[in-house]
Amino acid sequence: MKISSTVLLEAAHRSARWLASQQNPLGNYRGTTVPDENGIYSDTDDIGCYYKSIYSLRVAGQDAAAARMMRHVVDRYMHENGDIYTNEQSRSSGSYGPVFCQMYQNAWLARAAAAMRWYGLGRKITEFMISLREPESGGFYAHVKPPSKIIDSCATAVGALACLQHQQPALAVESVDFLLKMFEAQKDPDKLYTRWTKQDGLVTDLTDIEEKSYKYCYIDRKAGKQAYWIWGWPMNIMIATYEYTADEKYLLGAIAIWEWLASAHEDAFCFTTAGKDGWGSAMLYRVSGEDRYLEKNLSQMEFILSRQQPAGWMLGPGSKDFASQPLRTTYDFTADFTSWLIDSSMELAYMGL
Repeated sequence: MKISSTVLLEAAHRSARWLASQQNPLGNYRGTTVPDENGIYSDTDDIGCYYKSIYSLRVAGQDAAAARMMRHVVDRYMHENGDIYTNEQSRSSGSYGPVFCQMYQNAWLARAAAAMRWYGLGRKITEFMISLREPESGGFYAHVKPPSKIIDSCATAVGALACLQHQQPALAVESVDFLLKMFEAQKDPDKLYTRWTKQDGLVTDLTDIEEKSYKYCYIDRKAGKQAYWIWGWPMNIMIATYEYTADEKYLLGAIAIWEWLASAHEDAFCFTTAGKDGWGSAMLYRVSGEDRYLEKNLSQMEFILSRQQPAGWMLGPGSKDFASQPLRTTYDFTADFTSWLIDSSMELAYMGL
């Protein structure tokens, strides 16, 4: 099958229709448990089920479903200070966000609010995120509760994106300048580290981290199945900042990250965790017209299309069928992949593909 913007758009719409079909009038997703008297299912009562879906539903044209879901999220998970989390015991499900980037869901919801043009809501979410920003460097802290002084490349990137989308462009630019500094500070040619402290700079000592979580502390050039998004988001906010400022240093920074990823394992543009890299490649293709970026985008799009099931939902590698994949994971993958399909479709359409 030849991939085109139309193919990607049709696939995105199919996924979004499936997501919308799983929604209750309350705005939440159906689960496998018996709902309580308020219509809440215990296995979908988790911000991890929703934070990506609202953006994807909105940009794929499922506006009413996006609005109902945002209302559910605001009513059930949003707090007066603008923070959004599942409950006091668990900010969200998953192995990455709760420990290494606790504002990740906040950032996706700020992105959704911008797409919906609900700037008041987006500003409230962003203002809370800015409270986790280290003002001197512009880096965003990885942890909300308990707080720490660890700054994370992904947290900084998505924090900068929220600032750029919600009337804080100067803060966004400062944060992206910090990401350039963080990338330039990398010393190991085979590892792209993700954490930083004001006192010590780049964090390369992992003695306090379980080995299974090393993948959230650096991307290993030689290994597959890495957390590629942790530097994919910085690449993409650099592209956005280049377009906002017209300062070529941000484009050059994005290209440098892309080239590092392109020299790594093929999974960097063909895996569950590489959607951000594929989208960034599509943006670089539009900006530069160079086919090497298109090639990597199409690699990731082929992967995503290969994971889409006839009904529209997405099956991750290692899972055989719907029942073998956790329901929250199915909602997460489907929403995540939908966003990269539709955003890449836009970039390719501009280039006449």
